[in-house]
Amino acid sequence: MIEVKHIQKKFGRKTVLKDISFHAKEGHITCLIGINGSGKTTILKSIMNLMSVNRGEILIDGHQFTESMYEKVAYVPDVLTMPLHMKIKDVFQFMRDFYKSWNDQRADELLIFFKLDKNERLKNLSKGNLAKANMLFGLALDVDYILLDEPFSGIDMFSREQIANVFTTDLVEGRGVILTTHEIHDIEYLIDEVVLLNNGFVVNQFNVEQMREEQGKSIVDVMREVLV
Repeated sequence: MIEVKHIQKKFGRKTVLKDISFHAKEGHITCLIGINGSGKTTILKSIMNLMSVNRGEILIDGHQFTESMYEKVAYVPDVLTMPLHMKIKDVFQFMRDFYKSWNDQRADELLIFFKLDKNERLKNLSKGNLAKANMLFGLALDVDYILLDEPFSGIDMFSREQIANVFTTDLVEGRGVILTTHEIHDIEYLIDEVVLLNNGFVVNQFNVEQMREEQGKSIVDVMREVLV
């Protein structure tokens, strides 16, 4: 389990995260939802220890973040960080050299799933295929948790569907996923837990199925009540 406990983050005089607490379980898909500027990316980077917090703590399976955690948790940002002149197979080699958790078999399975060519250069990929490649590089790591920042942003409907479909396969099954997205309608059926953020606080955390069964509300229904 990833536990975020009362974290606060300031940028100069502005406090982006005022008091954020939530948990994300292994084997569940947890979605962080909030308007632009609500601190979703800041939370993901803080979990990965890429950004320090001013107050609070973050625990992964009961432990604070250490360098070894990079073999346990993967972070897929919303923009591909690999040089675009590289071929997909070159990225595979890079990942193989730097991560003990890299899984060649899973990478090849994801290539087939996403219909990508390992000899293709990143710069020649469409925006949708770049998003798939970016996802592939994270999912091919044998980690317990995957953090995804806006994996569906700015891509066509068919690419969104293909990326969403990977969450229903054994390529993801059993791993904890924390993601941020504005494309709620496309993936609502996949999400287990929702964390609603507003004005630097968690204003609601709920189980999607339980909310639907007990109160007859969708994620968007709850968003309208809290965020609009």
